[in-house]
Amino acid sequence: MNPAQLVLFALASGRSGTSYLADFFLKNITHCYSTHEPYFTPGNPTLFGKPIEWNTQGNDNALIPVLERKCRFIAGRQQPFYFESNHAFLKAFNRHAGNLLRNPGFIHLVRNPLLVAKSEYVREQAIRRLHLPFAEYTSDSGERLFRWALTGHEALFRHYPRTLSRFQFYLLQWLEIEHRAVQLIRDNQWQDRVFFIDVDADLKRDGVLKDMVRFFDLPHQDVFNLNLRRNKTPFMGPTIITAQDQQEFRAIARDLPDNYKALLRAEPYRHCSWYDEVSLLMAD
Repeated sequence: MNPAQLVLFALASGRSGTSYLADFFLKNITHCYSTHEPYFTPGNPTLFGKPIEWNTQGNDNALIPVLERKCRFIAGRQQPFYFESNHAFLKAFNRHAGNLLRNPGFIHLVRNPLLVAKSEYVREQAIRRLHLPFAEYTSDSGERLFRWALTGHEALFRHYPRTLSRFQFYLLQWLEIEHRAVQLIRDNQWQDRVFFIDVDADLKRDGVLKDMVRFFDLPHQDVFNLNLRRNKTPFMGPTIITAQDQQEFRAIARDLPDNYKALLRAEPYRHCSWYDEVSLLMAD
């Protein structure tokens, strides 16, 4: 990878503003190769599906060649900046980023976990109602898995029964993704390479986006275009958290391992706009 090239990835769950941020980069950042989830770009793996499973299973013989192919694609771009807002990054690339990325930077997008889980649940339901033929893949063990999600065999899920609701599955996925984000930053001492955004409060604020641009010293248009894409689920209204959702979160919180509870009570989460709401549910 070209050491002079700054390679930026989003650290995020799905349904956390990655489409919005990708559109911001595309319309406002110059001299930057910008992509979201590169489904139709030859040579640039999306990392969804099998790479997620291989990462969970530790099957590096299969996974590392895919990650190396992505790194070769990135290095081959004729731009000094590369940005990818792909929530597959922490699902498939987290264990090997320290060895394979030479000059990385990260934008850590964090949205209220209940809103993320509900939105992901609703999006999966919509995809399944449409009977999209590529929504599932067959794992190496023959199991049918949802392409954009973790497998459910990650260590955190072993603390819970197989009777989890799908909403609860996505709550655990959010927790696992955030655990990986913090671990990635800490283990590689990348604290000075991360710009944090509280999605619910700050993602659409002009001042915060300007701070992000300054943080990475990104070349940009003179005036920001903030008429940006919002990736809404078709035919669905606002994401609403019900009493049942809150009850299911409490059930998750009761058996949550101590290190995950400590994660939520530490920086950067304890200053998020949703922290008090989530803390009250965990304390019940």
